[in-house]
Amino acid sequence: MPDECGVDHPDVSKMFPSDAIERAREIKQGLGGVGSGAYSHSQGARCFREEIAKFIEERDGGVPCDVECLFMSNGASSAINFILTALIADETCGVMLPIPQYPIYSATIDLLGGHKVGYYLDETKGWDLNMEELERSLRDAKKRGIKVNSFVLINPGNPTGQVLSKKAVQDIVKFCAKHKLVLLADEVYQENVYDDNAKFVSCKKAASDTGLLKVSAKSTLHVFNG
Repeated sequence: MPDECGVDHPDVSKMFPSDAIERAREIKQGLGGVGSGAYSHSQGARCFREEIAKFIEERDGGVPCDVECLFMSNGASSAINFILTALIADETCGVMLPIPQYPIYSATIDLLGGHKVGYYLDETKGWDLNMEELERSLRDAKKRGIKVNSFVLINPGNPTGQVLSKKAVQDIVKFCAKHKLVLLADEVYQENVYDDNAKFVSCKKAASDTGLLKVSAKSTLHVFNG
């Protein structure tokens, strides 16, 4: 759309607040002046990825976020579908899932013909994680011939709403590194923390703090944020 029909229209200030107009100018410039109707980079427009990277770096206390390692998607559900499709090659593949969890993971795994490898959250301890339970779940799956290649973490939890402690998140990233599991960190609800005594800690931050993620190298941790 030509500027004179959009952001520079004589009556634009009558229709939109000034901050919205300025934001539209920034976005159009970031898209190369072509507007939002044209194809963008397959990872997502760089101007948006740069803003996402800035948010992640600020969230994680300065841990660098490489724009080239970010992939935007049409919502979290689309990203989940893409990743699980890549991970589940055949009926021998398994994905570790929290119980309870919301159904997109289990439904997608069933659709792709993979195995759901459930690990139980401890309701008596506020739906916390138990490392012995994780090891048990993985061990039992291997005995059944399942090739477990990935681990789903939902933090804050859905539907449980729990926020895992810093130590719990660090234990999880170390568990995944130990067993060479791809970590799908579902952190969509990271700003929905209503317990004054709880604080969200991302898996990327935990991986950095435990030495699993070198700030000079590109991350191999798969973090999805809706």
